Amino acid sequence: MDIISIDLPWRETKKGARALALADKGGNIKIAPAADDDELLRIVRDNARPGLLILLDVPIDGTENLGEGKYQRPVDMALLRQGIWVLPSRQAKARGKELEARLNREIKGITIQEIYPYAVYKFLAYLRDKQLLSHLKRDKFEVLLDDGFRAYRPPKYKREQQRERHLANMKYLYSLLTDPDFGLKFSPPLPRPDDSLTRGELDKLGDEYDACLGAIAGIYYANGSPYAYLAGDRDSGSILLLADRWLAAKLNN
Repeated sequence: MDIISIDLPWRETKKGARALALADKGGNIKIAPAADDDELLRIVRDNARPGLLILLDVPIDGTENLGEGKYQRPVDMALLRQGIWVLPSRQAKARGKELEARLNREIKGITIQEIYPYAVYKFLAYLRDKQLLSHLKRDKFEVLLDDGFRAYRPPKYKREQQRERHLANMKYLYSLLTDPDFGLKFSPPLPRPDDSLTRGELDKLGDEYDACLGAIAGIYYANGSPYAYLAGDRDSGSILLLADRWLAAKLNN
C-alpha cells in the first residue's frame, strides 16, 4: 500500500474506535478495523513498504505549546477562520506525538502526517453542491470556493443525535465517497448505512468513512495533485487537507 489513513481516538486507553483505510495511488481502498493501538501497529506493519505515507487523525505537532488559556494551534485557528470547525487540540495532549514516535520506532522508511477528515469532507461536499468536483481531476490549480464556504455546513454525520437525520447524513457521505468523479475502488465494497444498523454500528461506520476521507487527501498528495495542501508548519502543527487557490490563500494569511 502507498497510503494508510487512520481514524483513532484521542485517548489510547479507549478500545475500538480505530479504522484504517489502506490505499494505493490508483484509488484502491481496503478498510481494516483495529481494537487497540497494538492491533493498529500490526496492521500497519503487515502492509508497510518503503515510502509508505501514514495519515493520523489526531494533532501531532504543536500541542506542547498549548496551555494557560491556549487551546488551539495556529493551524487550527486558520481553519476556524474559514468556518472549518475543529476540536481543541489541547485535548489531544501528546497522543499524536507518542504514536508518531512508536510508528517510526517500529517501522522504517515511512512518512507520517496529520490529517483532518472533516476539513476534507466540507471541501468536497461544497464542491459537489456547486457541481465542481470534476475540476479536481485537472492539473490546473483553480479558484473553486468562494465566501459562501465559511458559512456552509455539510450534513452532520458525527454527533448527530436524531436517528433519521444521522442515517440520512451517513447515506449522503456514502454517496460522496462513491461518487464517480473520485473513481475510488473499494474491496470489499464500501458498507452502506441502512435502517438495520444500531447507533454503535453507525458510529463505527463513521470512523471508517473518516479514514476514507483522509485516504482521499493522501491519494491526491501521493499523485502530486495541486489540490493536496499542507496547512501550517511542522513546528506549530501542520495538517494535510484539500484546498483550492481560494482556500490556500486564506489559510496562508
